[in-house]
Amino acid sequence: MYDKLSKEFSRIVKDNNLLNSKVTCTVLAGERLKLPSGEYLAARGEEVILQAEIDGHYGHAFTTSPKEFEGPVGDVLGFVHGTNWEKAIFFATLNAVLHKLNLIKGTIHCWQGEPEACGDELAKQILSRFGSARVAHVGYQPGHVKALAKVLGPERLYVTDLDPLNVGKVKFGIEILDGALNTEVLRKADVAYITGSAATNGTLPAILESCIAYGIKPIIYGVTGKGASKLLGLEVFCPYGHDLL
Repeated sequence: MYDKLSKEFSRIVKDNNLLNSKVTCTVLAGERLKLPSGEYLAARGEEVILQAEIDGHYGHAFTTSPKEFEGPVGDVLGFVHGTNWEKAIFFATLNAVLHKLNLIKGTIHCWQGEPEACGDELAKQILSRFGSARVAHVGYQPGHVKALAKVLGPERLYVTDLDPLNVGKVKFGIEILDGALNTEVLRKADVAYITGSAATNGTLPAILESCIAYGIKPIIYGVTGKGASKLLGLEVFCPYGHDLL
């Protein structure tokens, strides 16, 4: 998967003469989002947004391993194979470049009450498109889990996460399972909503492989995975992403 992303992103950058364009990546603290509660990792500072800027276009990517960067876009193309902080730079830059080229929209994270509204929209989508399907939600997004718990209940909703502070806890009536159990959980599901952060922490390839193996439809949620989804032909759910800061 990462090979495909690197090759396709390189092609786009070269075709549009962006190899030497400057990208500036800065770290944004979670409090700037004014999230509705401390349930969100970003609100607690355990996860931050890496913001890439190219010619006034922005791309966001969540990471727990932030590092700032400034240099030509060409230097970023191989970062997808590197450490988690390098992956974050790659995916934030990918989002900024594809936004600049008008290939994707809404690459800036939502804020204030929008993550909660996002959960309500997700619940509506699942009920209208998938009915009584069993849903795997990879990543604990409180607004999503709160809304989905009401309409699906523990019988049809499985939630996994990598944060040890969440794993094993019951949130909105749903037990949060260890992300190490993703394969086992996906085997039980009909559709999977996967956090875009899986791209930056290195778990996305294995998750997508499991989806293929079990015939599960994968949908990526959040701004982090927007560019990757565009290049991989995956569906995205992110109704409140912004185009302007």
